[in-house]
Amino acid sequence: MTHPVDRSGTRDSALPLLASVCTTAATAAALVVTAKAGLLFDQLGWTMFLVMAAGILGLAAGWWAFRLMGFDRRRQTVRTTVAALVIGATMVWGTNAIASQVWKTAWQRYTDELGGPGACLAATPYGERWASAITMTAGEDGRPMEVWPGTVDGSARTTSTKVLRLHFDKSRIRPLTPADATSRELLDSYGCR
Repeated sequence: MTHPVDRSGTRDSALPLLASVCTTAATAAALVVTAKAGLLFDQLGWTMFLVMAAGILGLAAGWWAFRLMGFDRRRQTVRTTVAALVIGATMVWGTNAIASQVWKTAWQRYTDELGGPGACLAATPYGERWASAITMTAGEDGRPMEVWPGTVDGSARTTSTKVLRLHFDKSRIRPLTPADATSRELLDSYGCR
């Protein structure tokens, strides 16, 4: 069996394209994970190592897997190109969706744990629907996020004037914790934790 050849006499294999799509998808997925985990700029050495390792592993795995499937003997066609790009984009999108569920932002954590539907502060002035101002953590300075109470539907004014201050750790995995005694008392008064 002969290999497909283009007019210039060189092989026109689909293998390089598919392997490069695997490399790009693995590199992009590694970048997504490091960005969602908050490591993109915090630990630059590990980030670069992870991204380069993912790219090299993606290239090796893609080259080996698609060669095993016989794509070194198949022509590169429009269908192969489109399928490779769709599969690569789907891999990156799926990685982003999974990483967004593992490493959440401060607001997502607050909504899930305390202020969202079914949470202990949902029907209070600190619920996500009524909180009037949120100050997020700025990162390295260690300031807590602040949740300012709002007016609950049906009431003339807010029943609380206390600011809820919560610590949000850098790993983005551990739960929010009260930053001071007032916040701890506030959470206890609404039956949280």
